[in-house]
Amino acid sequence: MLESNALIAEDIVGSLAAIGPCRTIHITRACQAATRLAGERRVSAAFLEMQYADLRGTRLERDLTGCGARIILTVGEDDEPLARSAGWGMLVRPFTEQMIRDALLCVGVNR
Repeated sequence: MLESNALIAEDIVGSLAAIGPCRTIHITRACQAATRLAGERRVSAAFLEMQYADLRGTRLERDLTGCGARIILTVGEDDEPLARSAGWGMLVRPFTEQMIRDALLCVGVNR
């Protein structure tokens, strides 16, 4: 998860834990991703505080998709049609635990 706001990050982590057992990796800047993903063979989902244009075609996108991650953007709700066309999800703020569940299901992560 890429999230700069500690309270929002904690809400997402707590909601994911309530859904079922999981391990989360939290980073606050995209430049931290390569180091934190090193050695990760499989990532189910990535909640990213990024807009579509800021992620599309980047190393972060390649690294995450290489691990099998399903991408869920958490900002830039105007980009939702673009995100959906790329097979990504969108989690609109403010969100609820049910919205996180729905976002996971939308990208094909069954919890």
